[in-house]
Amino acid sequence: MNIPTAEAPQPTANLRVGVRQFPATTTAPALARRAADQLLQSWGLADLRGTTILLVSELLTNAVQATAVLDPRPRAVVAMRISWAAESLVIEVWDRNPKPPRLQALSPEDEGGRGLRIVEALSLAAAYYPSPTGQGKVTWCQIAAPEATPVDAPIAPLPRRQATVARTDSFYFGDLVVLRRVLDGLLALDTRLPQGDAMRQ
Repeated sequence: MNIPTAEAPQPTANLRVGVRQFPATTTAPALARRAADQLLQSWGLADLRGTTILLVSELLTNAVQATAVLDPRPRAVVAMRISWAAESLVIEVWDRNPKPPRLQALSPEDEGGRGLRIVEALSLAAAYYPSPTGQGKVTWCQIAAPEATPVDAPIAPLPRRQATVARTDSFYFGDLVVLRRVLDGLLALDTRLPQGDAMRQ
């Protein structure tokens, strides 16, 4: 089953944006987690760190896998944009493969394939849309955030949006202890990465 097609929210009020590009390799999710963590710290959103890092990790992993199917060249890339405005944080991940992301049918014994279901379970909304450039797609999700403080002259506030994805059975994701262990494991992997620049703001 494909996730829905829908444009990501495009806020204009008090907007802050971070964009980063990564090589489409197995290091991309870890690099993206670090970049997202640095961005949240700079914005004063450390309380959203756990959820955001899990979402970024799952979306980047899927993007790298989708890119490898279509474009195995060593110079292939994926990209991430994180936007904060009003009371919303939106994570968008681009890959070159136009094929829609799919929610896999799973049994309790399956050890993989839960990435998009984790995204769906932790998000207010999640979907994808074809890239405006005509190359690939953007998969995105939205979570609640503290209201963004003004950075320029006030603009009309972002309207509240309803979730674009109906929640599915949360049987696999109701265990916060398991999600905490997954996050701790991902962060432990990141300690071996070389130090790099923070996400461009």
